[in-house]
This record gives sequence, C-alpha cells and structure tokens, in this order.
Amino acid sequence: MASEPSPLAPARPAAALGGVGWSVLVSLLVLAWLAGFRPVIGWLSTWVVALLFPPAFGLPAMWPILRFTPLGETTVALWLIDLLGVAVMLLTAWIWLRTASRKNRYPSMPRAFGRGLWVTILAVTAGNIVRSVGQSFLLHADLGTYLGQLLAAIVVSLLTGLLLGIIVGLVAMLSAGRRRRADDTAGDTAAGDAAHAAA
Repeated sequence: MASEPSPLAPARPAAALGGVGWSVLVSLLVLAWLAGFRPVIGWLSTWVVALLFPPAFGLPAMWPILRFTPLGETTVALWLIDLLGVAVMLLTAWIWLRTASRKNRYPSMPRAFGRGLWVTILAVTAGNIVRSVGQSFLLHADLGTYLGQLLAAIVVSLLTGLLLGIIVGLVAMLSAGRRRRADDTAGDTAAGDAAHAAA
C-alpha cells in the first residue's frame, strides 16, 4: 500500500478538508438545493407526509432550504432567513470537517461514515436554530411560544439530521473507499515497478 503523505507536508488550502470532507460538504449543499427545488420536494412531500408536519406547526422546514428566488407568496425576509440557515449549516459543517481532517485526513470507511453522520446532525441543527430564531422575530412570538418552537425545532432538526446523516455518511464512506482503492492500486503499481527494476 502506498504511504500516506507526511502530516508535516503543507496542505493546499483547496484540499484542506480532504476527499471525505468535500464529499460531505457537497452532499449538504445538494440536499439544501433539492429542498428548494419545487418539483423534487413537491413529489417527495406526496410520499413522505412527515415533511409537511413542521411547517404546519410554525416550525422551519426539516432542513435548510436553498432557493435562488422567493417562492410564490414567500416574503423576501423569509427567503433571506432560509439563505442564512443554509450558510450557517455549511459553515458549521466546514469548521467541523476541517478540524476532523487535521486529526485524521484519510479516515477508514466506518470513520468516514461516522464523520458524515455526526457533522450532518450538527450542521442541520445549527442551520435550523438560526431559521427558527429568525422566523420567531417575523411572527412576533412571545417568550413561551418562542422557547417552545425553538425546542421543537431542535428536536426535529436532530431527527432530520440523523436521517440525512445516514445518506451523507454513506457518500462519505464511498469517498473513503474510493481513496483506499486508489491507494491500493498505486501501491501495487509501485511494488510492480520496483520488482521490475530489481529484475
């Protein structure tokens, strides 16, 4: 197997997250975009009715939504709150992934799955907390209502993050597996070249 790069070697800024980190970050961005893409989320809502429950109770949708323009009667303020939620979700994920990458740049497949799962739960929850606080200002909620909605948003976000985290974790695990296979192939090639040179 090929030796891994020395941890003392300077890392390029573009590669600071490693392959697993970038796969997690891109997966979260795609999920946010899919949540804002009406044909997809509309079709999904007909099959997964649970997606309609949080908005019915005045809570943010199950994970931060990325839309390029306000939807229908949606106010610009609500649209900006959603964009801020997406930004906080991605920033939270980036911070945790960068920290994890510094400790272990090339995680095993099980560790990559766990990293994707954990980061998704944290990032979705952080993004939804921001959205919940922002929406409470728009609704002029009293303190009791605000605290109740915030607690409910956290619970919904943890559950949603867990479900989405399984998907993101699988993507991260595949990314780690692909990297490991590439290392094995490079190691076999190097061993074959060495044997050929010795002969």
